[in-house]
Amino acid sequence: MVYKINPEKCLKCGLCVTQDCPEKAFVVVDKATENDGLTLYTVKIDEHKCTSCDTCFSHEWWCPAKAIVKG
Repeated sequence: MVYKINPEKCLKCGLCVTQDCPEKAFVVVDKATENDGLTLYTVKIDEHKCTSCDTCFSHEWWCPAKAIVKG
């Protein structure tokens, strides 16, 4: 079972994209800059690339909102 990002929990911080996913499964779908300069990222996990290796899920610093869930 592959991992997914729960959009209700996601803070859109983009931290997951900067981490070193062994399969490069994190994909930026949209990137928006707010008026105050804050950049928000809409990210998904490519289900064809994700191998459920647990790297992103087993390290809490990957997602401070714990939005990465088993799909």
